[in-house]
Amino acid sequence: MGKRRILFVPLDWGLGHATRLVPLIEEAVCGGDEVWIGGNGRSGAWLKARFPDLPFEAAPEWTLRHSGSLAWDLIKDWRSYRRSLREDREWATEIVNRLKLSHLVSDHRLGLRAQGPNALSAHNVLVIHQLTLALPWLWRWPRVMQGVSLMVWTMLRPYWSTFHELWIPDSGQRGTALAPHLSMFPWVKDGMRWCTKRNQIGRSPRFRYMGWCSRFEGMSPMAMDWIGDASQVESAILVVLSGPEPARSHLEAQLIAQWEAWGALYGEHAGRQHSPVEGESGNERPASLWLVRGIPVSSKSMEGISNIEGLRFWDSPDDQTMYMLLAKASWIVGRIGYSSLMDYACLRSSWPERNQPWRICAVNARGHSEQAYLGHRLKRMGQADFHSEKTFDLRKAWLNRIKFKFTYAFS
Repeated sequence: MGKRRILFVPLDWGLGHATRLVPLIEEAVCGGDEVWIGGNGRSGAWLKARFPDLPFEAAPEWTLRHSGSLAWDLIKDWRSYRRSLREDREWATEIVNRLKLSHLVSDHRLGLRAQGPNALSAHNVLVIHQLTLALPWLWRWPRVMQGVSLMVWTMLRPYWSTFHELWIPDSGQRGTALAPHLSMFPWVKDGMRWCTKRNQIGRSPRFRYMGWCSRFEGMSPMAMDWIGDASQVESAILVVLSGPEPARSHLEAQLIAQWEAWGALYGEHAGRQHSPVEGESGNERPASLWLVRGIPVSSKSMEGISNIEGLRFWDSPDDQTMYMLLAKASWIVGRIGYSSLMDYACLRSSWPERNQPWRICAVNARGHSEQAYLGHRLKRMGQADFHSEKTFDLRKAWLNRIKFKFTYAFS
């Protein structure tokens, strides 16, 4: 096989769609392929900074904006969504013809596939983890959710059928899948059966289960030195912010206010360092709150809160810094997106002998049924605590953390 010419483009709804493309991009580069990256917004900027040596193509901005419930936003602004799909399709056709691409890989951008007589040689790939949709109000009952979502599936199938392949970042095995009710159809016991050749009529793309993907693959904490003055902190809460605005900023403001109120409540205990171990209550406030803001640059000022005791923040740390923050934290709080969950599983598998158990708390954004499904499922399995953004209390959740232990790991 000759050298391939590949363009990777993620959706700009949070950074997860960009971060999980990292191992695919690195594999293509190492394989000698000619690689481009593309995108827009925060995810495009992150990918561009992560691969500064690769040529970058600016993709169209999506006109649909998230204001509350994602499902409701799609319904009330369907015309805007359709317009974004059309603009993606026109841009993809132009970019394939201009760069002479052999492969176009889209992460969750359903409109990003090349069409027309001059683009027939391009292989269109869609990276997607929701074969069935996480529907509002039904995520507590996954099997019911799957059945109802099949009614919506017929609306999505025409978009899927124009792709040659669907790459699904999960195991394809119901017993080990991170989200079996999303990544697998209910009537398929073994997802690997869907790895078949594309229907000759062109109605069905080929399904390929890739396994779990994480930008931290191959990294080890034992081979790294800690970065900065946080090396002496024995107890820290790590907050990982992600997702579209304004939900990201709302959670940031809420957690900072709760951290400050917690310090005022405990007064003399606020600065005490504490290292909780199994069986220990650990009721004191931890020494530090590490805040990963999930933005490419300091577009939102931290003036007035940067001097809060114990608070440290990073806008968009590089992979090594982010890995070490996750590895050293006593407790991790954040959105439990699909990509984040794969990162946590990769992290645990690379450091199984860690003295402290992995403890995670998921806070889902209002209207994001996928996060609610994942968080609810993890809580039922005892893997992670789960709260809605409206009812989340940082101090109470910290006291409750010992009930949960994250044990997922890459095989």
